[in-house]
Amino acid sequence: MRTKRIEFISEYCDRWCERCAFTSRCSAYAVKTALGMCGDIREAIELAVGAPMAVGAAGARQTRTFEIEEPRPEELQRIGAEEKARDRRIEQSPISKKAMSLCMKAHQWFRARENTVRAGADAMLLEALEIAAWDSCFIGAKLARALHGRDRHASGDDWDDDPIQNDWNGSAKIALISIERSESAWQTIAQAAADVAAADLASAMGSLRGEVEDAFPFARLFKRPGFDDPGC
Repeated sequence: MRTKRIEFISEYCDRWCERCAFTSRCSAYAVKTALGMCGDIREAIELAVGAPMAVGAAGARQTRTFEIEEPRPEELQRIGAEEKARDRRIEQSPISKKAMSLCMKAHQWFRARENTVRAGADAMLLEALEIAAWDSCFIGAKLARALHGRDRHASGDDWDDDPIQNDWNGSAKIALISIERSESAWQTIAQAAADVAAADLASAMGSLRGEVEDAFPFARLFKRPGFDDPGC
């Protein structure tokens, strides 16, 4: 099924579909919308992107099949142990710890202060609140993905050898975009509400941004499908 959809565009977006200009070209959004209509994931995929072409059908692309040997139990155990060790490394990394701390502090702020600050807020302040709330958990999730990808590559477990166009740079880039706009949002909240806690969150976002830029020096060079390619 031929469409004008952009491949992998949803991998490096902020998942804020309501504000995205590319939803008509996003397969993930199409499946999400179809799933809301029918409630069945298989039916939703077929409705959104079309039914798969039958094997041997006219025009079907012929592909070579390979025999894949099932991993032995000891191999599965080794892989599982490596993944657990990687998870621990990521959880204990300074970037992960700072992102988790920011997420928790943001949630605490919203529970304690959101209703008060919203009362009588103007459009600019309301927008800042929306951004800060949306990004509060998203940033940590994307940074975790970036750190996992980089760790797998360093361990030789990832075949993506492009120094710039790789998944961890793409994940780090969208995290940086969200960190920057969250930093600005918290600054707006702090100034409008004379809120010291919000000012501290803005400062912490700035510090996290610097650490991510140091850890992923090529992230900003990554070309996100659609967003960084006007001609697509």
